[in-house]
Amino acid sequence: MSTSPADRYSRTAIALHWLIAVMVILQFGWGWWMQDIPKQPVGPRVDAFNLHKSVGLTILALMCVRLAWNWRHPAPPLPPMPRWQRTLAHATHVTLYAVLFVMPVAGYLGSVFSGFPVKYFGITLPAWGWKDPALKDFMSAAHYVASWILAGAVLLHIAGALKHALVARDGLVARMGLGRG
Repeated sequence: MSTSPADRYSRTAIALHWLIAVMVILQFGWGWWMQDIPKQPVGPRVDAFNLHKSVGLTILALMCVRLAWNWRHPAPPLPPMPRWQRTLAHATHVTLYAVLFVMPVAGYLGSVFSGFPVKYFGITLPAWGWKDPALKDFMSAAHYVASWILAGAVLLHIAGALKHALVARDGLVARMGLGRG
């Protein structure tokens, strides 16, 4: 399959895809690593969590930009493929988008209801919540569950891309700026 400009995502969509992808992968590593930082002394752990929160909120903002961009610039059509693959691709994309909104919102709300200030790259955000351990725990659990759903969806997305690049060789991955198609 040859990929014409009409068959590709826009440069903006490609840039947002790869920027968010890199940030999400780094967030996974950082998120799991920071769990092992000792609680004492407090400083290093707090700094690690604040950076994680800041990057998470940045991902949320970029996802808002990406969603708005996609409404104005729809995805190019998929090449011919079995219906189950189209359905799986659609379900995977919906899951990725949903979780990339739910996860940072849950993380942010968990922080809001922790009773500690929420900082965005060192800037303290306005406090509007209250200390509520039950809400904090619920949001933290939602954030944690979302991380596993996101991990599964990312792996499925990568597996699909590899299948199209290495097995089907149908030029699908060229739509996102990889290869010529």
